[in-house]
Amino acid sequence: MWTPKKILVPIDFSDDADLAVLHAVNIGRVYNSKIILFHVVSLFDNDPNNPDYHFPDVKEIYNKLEKIAADNMQQVQQTHLKVDFDQVVVRGISPAEEILLYEKENGIDLIVMGTHGRSGLRHFLIGSVAERVIRNASCPVMSIRYHKEAESFAPKVQRILVPIDFSSYSRQTLSHAVDIARHFNASLEILHVIEEQVHPSYYVAGDISIFNLIPDLREKSLSALKEFTEKVITDDIEHTFHIREGRAHSEIARFAQDQEIDLIVIATHGLSGLEHFLIGSTTEKVIRKVNQPVLAIKMK
Repeated sequence: MWTPKKILVPIDFSDDADLAVLHAVNIGRVYNSKIILFHVVSLFDNDPNNPDYHFPDVKEIYNKLEKIAADNMQQVQQTHLKVDFDQVVVRGISPAEEILLYEKENGIDLIVMGTHGRSGLRHFLIGSVAERVIRNASCPVMSIRYHKEAESFAPKVQRILVPIDFSSYSRQTLSHAVDIARHFNASLEILHVIEEQVHPSYYVAGDISIFNLIPDLREKSLSALKEFTEKVITDDIEHTFHIREGRAHSEIARFAQDQEIDLIVIATHGLSGLEHFLIGSTTEKVIRKVNQPVLAIKMK
């Protein structure tokens, strides 16, 4: 059973970070977790090999930034008077590396963070800090993307989407989702996407679906999905199975939007996971496309 007793929330006081705090509080309330607000004070010239690093004015700047960070953290605390946060401010060259180091040294069970900080790009890429943390953290990472609609409602977890690709990774991910659903009394939406791989010779027929080419494919896929999950999902968890056709990341994002999903739980590596520069190609694209929180489970 996964129990996030220690939740780390990296914050830079951006809208994304503020929303991440709200989601962390919601999870912490259910699991009775300790929530740690974590801020990295970083300067571009914070390099011991840079002569300016040793100048007193740089140290003075750091002191001022740390004071500002402490004041901002107190404002966050005032917003959540019923929550007793731990507050940590550190100096570092790389915020991502400091987050990962703290996670490793302090037994963090969950990281909740915004996908974009004050310097993040909002269109094509996940913020570089979030991407590195999701890719390298040992614990699950919940990525939070700020959007205008988020201002009008409190975070909730009532409907959880779990994409399944029949890898061992997705079965482990499903176990996490089942535990979360049980704690929040939420329902599970189990989705398998059949990737479009129609041979070019069929294109002359016009708009053709793979379900037309293989009439019983949907039924066989649904049966396989039920069999794949039957040892993980228990009868006390409300759940529904879904089969879609298309690009996995696009169909996951479309389903999440159409079905008003509250949380997506997905592995960082599945059958199409990339080992080096991307997270998992599907996971990375999903995080990029959706407004819903995405809980990425690192599989080894």
